[in-house]
Amino acid sequence: MAQAGFTLVEMLVSLALCALVALLMLQTLQATGATSRTARRLAAQDEVQLVRDHLRRALADRAGRRADGRYAPFLGLPDRLVVTVQANRDIARGSEQRLAVAMVRDGDSLALVETSGPAEAPGRPDRLLDGVAGLHLRYFGAQGQDPVPRWATAWTRRDRPPALVEVTVAFPPADPRLWPPLVLPLGSGS
Repeated sequence: MAQAGFTLVEMLVSLALCALVALLMLQTLQATGATSRTARRLAAQDEVQLVRDHLRRALADRAGRRADGRYAPFLGLPDRLVVTVQANRDIARGSEQRLAVAMVRDGDSLALVETSGPAEAPGRPDRLLDGVAGLHLRYFGAQGQDPVPRWATAWTRRDRPPALVEVTVAFPPADPRLWPPLVLPLGSGS
């Protein structure tokens, strides 16, 4: 008469099946975690891309020469940019708006903000990006007595704006967002 119980082969097969099921469950959990991390990183990068597109459009609408032949005001510092742009004819009245891009401290972190409105009464700052580590601006054009255009960290010329503006936003080391240098031609102002 045979004894009741499992044979060694049956035990080994059941252990192998249990190990396979456990391995598949572990792989599923790892894939789910990787997918959610990738989705968060892509969502954060989408926000960065929206800000880059906004700056590209805004600086393309730079106000041109005025009736007296002078250019509209432009201030270019290493960490702050103030440019006069044409008003959005769909939502704003008047011919020119002042647009300022700078960093502001918000508690322990920095935020990239934009202030726009008429020069006489600028609006309140709008947050473009939170949790940034720094803003670096450079300007390309001929300055002073040197007619050769060069990159500079500040724009000192008051009679005309630079041809190009480079915007670089830095993020903290643990932040997955990336901002490659953004080189923007200033609009013709026409």
